[in-house]
Amino acid sequence: MKSVKVAKGGHRLLLWVILAWPFSLYSAEQESSRFVPVGTPADLQYAAQLWSAMVEEKIEGEGRKSNPPFFGGARPHGEILELSDQNLRVGSHTGFIVVKRNYGQAGVADVRGRVTVERVTQNRAKFLDSITVMYQRESGYDDLHQNWFWAKFRPDGSLFRKRIEGRETALAGRLLKGKQREDNAGCIYCHSAAGGGDYIFYPEITSRRSH
Repeated sequence: MKSVKVAKGGHRLLLWVILAWPFSLYSAEQESSRFVPVGTPADLQYAAQLWSAMVEEKIEGEGRKSNPPFFGGARPHGEILELSDQNLRVGSHTGFIVVKRNYGQAGVADVRGRVTVERVTQNRAKFLDSITVMYQRESGYDDLHQNWFWAKFRPDGSLFRKRIEGRETALAGRLLKGKQREDNAGCIYCHSAAGGGDYIFYPEITSRRSH
């Protein structure tokens, strides 16, 4: 590393440069990405708030409310699914949430036939792979995509991480909003095929949301 001489009184400037350097690298990486940034510190903080609200409302955590599981079988979700939806308050905002519990990762060898509705009903904890969430945030968050905040949680509430464009990224935020519409990928791209413009695949959920 190249040494730097600091003039008297210049230590504050040097400290500012040292602190700003990692942020400038992070910003440069984001600028070169074709996606809008996800897994940012703000996304992580909001995901933690969201999980806490889910636990408090018994959508997740001890004493959670269970719904009937059913066959899903579509990647990247579960072989068996369990859905819940309702209005949920996070901070000062109340939005609609759709929670998908994924039992056994669909498409993985030996999952089909081993992870069944009957077995999941008997022991949910044994087969639970992940919890994927879409939560409708306040207007202005992402108006172009109905203001959905997406997250993929582990059963303990921690976030899954994935390598995106060479960088390890927490799966929370606008997943994956392209800087150009044709670059949309991940949750946004897949759910845009749901029809109706609301990014929800299940008509019964759409019906409950409208009441």
